[in-house]
Amino acid sequence: MSIHFGTGYDFGQNGSIFTDAATQVVPPSDRKIIAIQFLADTKFSELSPENGTAGICVGEAANEKGAGSTATPNGTGASGGQIIDSSNVFPKGLTIFGRWDSFAITADADGGVIAYLGY
Repeated sequence: MSIHFGTGYDFGQNGSIFTDAATQVVPPSDRKIIAIQFLADTKFSELSPENGTAGICVGEAANEKGAGSTATPNGTGASGGQIIDSSNVFPKGLTIFGRWDSFAITADADGGVIAYLGY
């Protein structure tokens, strides 16, 4: 199966990163994490969207980029959603889409995640 994003690239053609360890994952400086696929039920300890908390994120961690802010680049704020915390579980088989600068999961030697890169 191939997912096409209209940029001349198919899903995964810009690279991907696998992890099942509790370490911070950061893409190359010229790319963003655009999708995260869960190979097992997963919890995040950090999930930092490109524009603060304007996307799915773990909030208020001291090392998180944009923690505690709902402002977006055009000055509007997000509303109605909740900032996730380390108790939220993303189920095996789910893929979330967005633009993240970095993330960290709780260690899971039986699964992990695949992070797909884009521009």
